[in-house]
Amino acid sequence: MSKPILTYERAQEVLVYDPETGSLNWRIARPGALKGALVGTRSSHGYTQVEVDYRLYKAHRVIWLLMTGEWPQHHIDHINGMRADNRWKNLREATPLQNARNRRPDKDTGSGRVGVTFVKASSKWQAYIGIDNRTVSLGHFIEIEDAIAARIAAEKEHFGEFAPGKAVA
Repeated sequence: MSKPILTYERAQEVLVYDPETGSLNWRIARPGALKGALVGTRSSHGYTQVEVDYRLYKAHRVIWLLMTGEWPQHHIDHINGMRADNRWKNLREATPLQNARNRRPDKDTGSGRVGVTFVKASSKWQAYIGIDNRTVSLGHFIEIEDAIAARIAAEKEHFGEFAPGKAVA
């Protein structure tokens, strides 16, 4: 028998969320946690997770439930890319594709930027972007700043509000 999924009513009963700070706290005392204590632990992927009624949930999804009354239909994207920043203004629902567009770079690109990599054979920086399941070259550049600028311009054109690097005040 599977454990029941957290309902809006149950979430309201046991949790308190502050949309300004992103903090999620216990509304009631429970074994090992006082009333008002901060909820959750950090997963190995950097997300805050919370256990309610012996079931583990990602905190940002529970927050969506608390704020809208419904579980999200898709992913919840952290606009600024910081997985532990659960302020309401930093969360938005996104399709898997939209969510993937707002991701951090791989550690081995050398540029610190998604879609910009150094090509040893030509001693140039290559900028590229994924559009419609294909990789589109944005050119090869001597200066890394030019390659990054080309990538940023392409992100704004093709990804719109889901382009990475958005700051949330």
